[in-house]
Amino acid sequence: MQYDGTLQLGGIDYAFVYGDHRIVFVKVGLGGDCFGEEDKYLFMARMLQNTYGCSVIVAANPCDGKSHVDADGHAIARFIAENGVCDPQLYLFGNSGGCVKGLALATRTTFVRAVLVNMPLMIDFHKTKRYIAALSQTEILAVYGARDPSAPYVPFLEGRFANLRVRIVAGADHNFHGMTHEFIDLSRDLMQKPYA
Repeated sequence: MQYDGTLQLGGIDYAFVYGDHRIVFVKVGLGGDCFGEEDKYLFMARMLQNTYGCSVIVAANPCDGKSHVDADGHAIARFIAENGVCDPQLYLFGNSGGCVKGLALATRTTFVRAVLVNMPLMIDFHKTKRYIAALSQTEILAVYGARDPSAPYVPFLEGRFANLRVRIVAGADHNFHGMTHEFIDLSRDLMQKPYA
């Protein structure tokens, strides 16, 4: 199993699978590539395409100290233009350090829904709050492993934003070690309503 295609923009690798006008943009954790541990992002992309028919773009997240907002925005625009996507609907799946970068992108691009997994709350929390507040039209599900370092800070998010729901996953650590299938399944929430 492979991606349908790859692209490099601004020193960032992107991989994609073709589907319909619904495009899931996946921003992986800091230092991650388009495959991830146990090829979890490839399996996620194929599951979303096979189950829901949507397109998927997976964006690497190099440790280069850059925000990637411009490159990520260009990658989405290029995918839409080159594939003749009419009336695109964008969805965001962010993991760890990819969550905040995804939120920054969402302040420039309209995303219907977002699932953010183990978004760091101990670093730049003021930025995270500002981004979420600016995205009142985007439904956001913040998912935390019960053993993630940010889990104790979740009360600072809960109930503060009308568009944000929080879910805790029992037994999960920051990387969902031993729980790859559960991690991949979190992306299903992008296509299912309502958020639990």
